[in-house]
Amino acid sequence: MADSSVPGPGHGASAPLAPLIHGRARLLILARLVARPGGLTFTELKVAVGLTDGTLSVHLSKLEAGKMVSIRKEFVGKKPRTLVRMTAGGRRRFAGYIGELQELLPGLGDSPV
Repeated sequence: MADSSVPGPGHGASAPLAPLIHGRARLLILARLVARPGGLTFTELKVAVGLTDGTLSVHLSKLEAGKMVSIRKEFVGKKPRTLVRMTAGGRRRFAGYIGELQELLPGLGDSPV
């Protein structure tokens, strides 16, 4: 069992921020998804974050492999639709990431930049 008094990865001032989340594109994706518990379609997300289909697809694959998001493909009538949602674990990890940012940047949540 790990000693809870010793900071693990992602904790403490010298630890890096979670690389899965910290990349610009993935941070934008997760920021949009955290505000929409019901999820966003691939197209809505693409427009919201300003990425190409290919770039968004690559980043979503990484986030899905990291269990941050779930991706469900379905048909609405005869049209395919891909729905992307943040997982419960993804929400917890994102909240932890935001907490780490607030530790690094005191006052981050207190006032607008």
